[in-house]
Amino acid sequence: MEKVLIVGRGGREHALAHKALRTGRLQVFVAPGNAGMLPPIERVPIQEDHIAALRDFIKLQKIDYVIIGPELPLARGIFDDLHDLSTVIGPPQKLSFLEASKAKAKQFLESAGIPTAAAMIFDQARQAEAEAYLRGASYPIVLKASGLAGGKGVLVATSVEEALSFARSCLRGERFDGAGQTLLIEEFLEGEERSVFLLADGKGYMLLPPAKDYKRLLNGDQGPNTGGMGVYAPVDSPEWLALVQERIIEPTLSTLKKAGTPYHGFLYLGLMKVAGEPYVLEYNVRLGDPEAQVILPLLAIEMDELLYYYRIQKLSELKPRTHEGYAVGVVTATAGYPETPQQGGPLHLPPLEEGGSRLQEKTYVYWAGVASAGNRTLLPTGGRTYTLVGLGDTLAEARKRAYEGLEQLPFEGRYYRTDIAAS
Repeated sequence: MEKVLIVGRGGREHALAHKALRTGRLQVFVAPGNAGMLPPIERVPIQEDHIAALRDFIKLQKIDYVIIGPELPLARGIFDDLHDLSTVIGPPQKLSFLEASKAKAKQFLESAGIPTAAAMIFDQARQAEAEAYLRGASYPIVLKASGLAGGKGVLVATSVEEALSFARSCLRGERFDGAGQTLLIEEFLEGEERSVFLLADGKGYMLLPPAKDYKRLLNGDQGPNTGGMGVYAPVDSPEWLALVQERIIEPTLSTLKKAGTPYHGFLYLGLMKVAGEPYVLEYNVRLGDPEAQVILPLLAIEMDELLYYYRIQKLSELKPRTHEGYAVGVVTATAGYPETPQQGGPLHLPPLEEGGSRLQEKTYVYWAGVASAGNRTLLPTGGRTYTLVGLGDTLAEARKRAYEGLEQLPFEGRYYRTDIAAS
């Protein structure tokens, strides 16, 4: 039996572990995981940045595959640290700029001729210029922290005052741990957001089911940006996805290959569909969260097959196969999320199968910010707590299952949007 180690602790990592577990042919480890991930998933008490301990574990267990979930370890170069020991699913550090620096990613997009919003880039030394630019700009306008900000570093500003307040706090290093000290100010694109994912092996790639993510905290896409409050898949037609491949994916991968840095790992394309045309909002060098939680249950290809074709660099020969129907994921969070998340009340678990994920037929839960309180009880630690996923033949059926599943996992202080996949 081959062994896979998933590095990370959230809902995305639980979904990856669940997908691997369901093959029945992979032994699944997660480092460090969370208390909602149950046997036969094997949790390993090693933090994502403890490279020496990870290397020792990989050597001891003879791990065949390592899947990196979150962005921060990739930006720090975890692929480079581990790829001599195992097949690592993720890009090398030199390609992490696609996510870790929105400024460099924007320059890449422009140089490659890939459609994207027009933008100005300002660093800390140019704060006065940034403020002058904002005073003369048209609104709404988009401001983005260039560095890693956990999906929360974007503001769609509707007034000069709102934009100036955000820009000053970023450029002064008061927000996002300094990740905003380089700031992008972009034109606002009117359209529909889309999440498109692929897995690339350095030679070819395979598309995954596209999704629609809900990033704003409140119903009606109001309130602050979050790491994601809900999602559904699939979306859009094969014809539009073919256009995305032609205009976005092929130029991205070919430009990187020509530069001598062919892409390996999952790649997320955050797109805006404007009058039918795709524009790139951002890249992520990983699977999304919560998108992974709906994409992976829809994928009919087994995880061991996917990993094998990745290792032998023949993903382009692996025809994408998906289950019929839809998946809807609703994220629950604790009060105060995303700015000041509080701890939630105890969460008493019903019977759960398949590594703590299967709530009932066609209903799954993927755990994130939880700790064990003993006696089949979890304690929400603050922030996103779990994603409840419903599957169905229709979008309405999948949505119904997701919201019905929520009622089986209540806790004090819980918050979730009620309009995911409603229209």
